[in-house]
Formats: sequence, structure tokens, C-alpha cells
Amino acid sequence: MVLFMVLGAVVAFIVVFYMFFQSTIQQQKHTHHMIREKQYYSMDEVRKHSTDGDLWIVVRYGSEARVYDITEYADMHPGGDVIFNSGGSDATEKFNGPQHPPTVHDLIDEYWIGWVGQPPESVDLTRAKEE
Repeated sequence: MVLFMVLGAVVAFIVVFYMFFQSTIQQQKHTHHMIREKQYYSMDEVRKHSTDGDLWIVVRYGSEARVYDITEYADMHPGGDVIFNSGGSDATEKFNGPQHPPTVHDLIDEYWIGWVGQPPESVDLTRAKEE
């Protein structure tokens, strides 16, 4: 009887440890994207990321073209492998399709890594003062 209680306690400990470990891994993955400094990318660079192990997409919001690294999300996509059809390209039209709920914009935000294009030119304040 004591042996069963000990085994039960060991199994319970393993389950709780596993759940804690999985939760920690998920938090680290999400934190990685949240603290990653956003950069500017060319479409040529985005096109290089079109495989199941390295998947980026572009979604346009007006004139702003955002780049998302959805590599970690792709396997969780409720629509299955169809997400890979948009890899390395502008996925705006498919992303805004009727199959996605409005909350998809909130979900994808954590995978936002930057923009398509060139960074805005910085203003030379010393030169502006001279003029």
C-alpha cells in the first residue's frame, strides 16, 4: 500500500514538473519575439524565409508592411499546412480572409519582427540649425 502511495506521489511530481517545464518553454518562446528589436527587411530577405523551419510572412496595414516570423506558430495553425503557401511573401489578402476571426491580428502581433522597406532617414539636427 505504501509503495502505491509513493509511486502515486512520484507520478504526480513528474506531471507537475512537466507542466511547469512546458509552460516555461512557451513563455521563453513568446518573450523572445516580444523583446526582439524590430528591423527593416527587403522583400528579397523575406522570400528567403519560406520553409517549415523558417517561415516569415508580410501583412500590410495601409502603407505599412509588417514582417512576421511565424515559424513557431505554423504547426499550431488551425488551418493546417495551408499557412506554408504564404511563406516568404505578402500574405495580406489571405490573412484578411473570412476564415480568420478579428482576433487574429492580436494573435500575430507577438510574432512581429519588423517592416518591409528602408528605415526612415534620420534628421541631422546640426544641419537643420544652420539653415
